[in-house]
Amino acid sequence: MKRITESHQDYFFDIDNANKYLNDAKNASKARFSNFLSSIKKLDIKGKYLEVGSGPGIITQVIATQHPNAEIIANDISPEMIKLAQMDLDEDLKTRIKYKIGDACDINSLKDLGKFDLIYSTFTLHHWDNAELAIKNLFSLLNDNGVLYIHDLRRVIWLYYIKSQSGFFNSIRAAYKPGEIKAMLNRIGIKKFKIRTIFPFFMQSILIRK
Repeated sequence: MKRITESHQDYFFDIDNANKYLNDAKNASKARFSNFLSSIKKLDIKGKYLEVGSGPGIITQVIATQHPNAEIIANDISPEMIKLAQMDLDEDLKTRIKYKIGDACDINSLKDLGKFDLIYSTFTLHHWDNAELAIKNLFSLLNDNGVLYIHDLRRVIWLYYIKSQSGFFNSIRAAYKPGEIKAMLNRIGIKKFKIRTIFPFFMQSILIRK
């Protein structure tokens, strides 16, 4: 059950593809993000947030609405995604959401953003060129007692017996197993974390505390 390598970074640098992703994100089923949004709400963290891989900003705006006292920096590697997110940003949220171009795997693109009480990311872990380095970089941006929350797909063996090469199935095949994530965190030296399989069983959450 070897992990395949998948990166869609070049795809998101095209404006037409970015627009397609925006429309798909708006039409995504609630099941895709409901567990994540519920978990973030329960954490009830005050202060400054960083969203990594914010895309067109759909989740950014939901989080900002759920947490009216939070200041959010939304970060994405694609300038086209940032442009779309800024264009689609609700007027009443412009004072609390700021969009920045950056790469989780490149600390130099993040170090000027400051420190955060909550850093979160959805469906990006399996896209990162170097997931271990990205987690290490993001962990370094947390304030003391801060939380890094990653919501992503989970690789499952039965998908390797299905011949479909759909983008969704390939994304699952590119995802990490809990044991692989635990090994990464141990190598980084992160001690306080919880990896949880969530419904449906090809999804998981990683909660890291500093």
